[in-house]
Amino acid sequence: MKKILGMFLAVALSLGSLYAAEALSKKGMAGPLEVEYSTLKPVSQGMNLIKVKVKEGAKEVKDAKVSIITLMPAMPGMPAMEEKAEAVYKEGAYEANVVFAMNGTWQLSIVVETADGKKQRLKSSVNF
Repeated sequence: MKKILGMFLAVALSLGSLYAAEALSKKGMAGPLEVEYSTLKPVSQGMNLIKVKVKEGAKEVKDAKVSIITLMPAMPGMPAMEEKAEAVYKEGAYEANVVFAMNGTWQLSIVVETADGKKQRLKSSVNF
């Protein structure tokens, strides 16, 4: 009986680790810019710190204006939800606090305005 209970516990623990939430880390292209964004903790309802790194070729872009726009489209009985956060450059990355009002799939746009006034956009999504 102890062996069966021990095996059941081991299987339950291993399955639980398969579904453990992880911190977010994604990258993509916004025009000629490589944009990588990440969180230190798993994304959750409420406030989340998102860090954004921007590169043009091998060169880090440090003098841009970066904003993060989150959107959950309208659904039956619920209006659309949208928030915009301006990021600040700190210690090698742009940082912004973004609030997700509820769990679900959110559309994410990272807008980078370079020093020459050109705007590039990375579109992505997060689901939690």
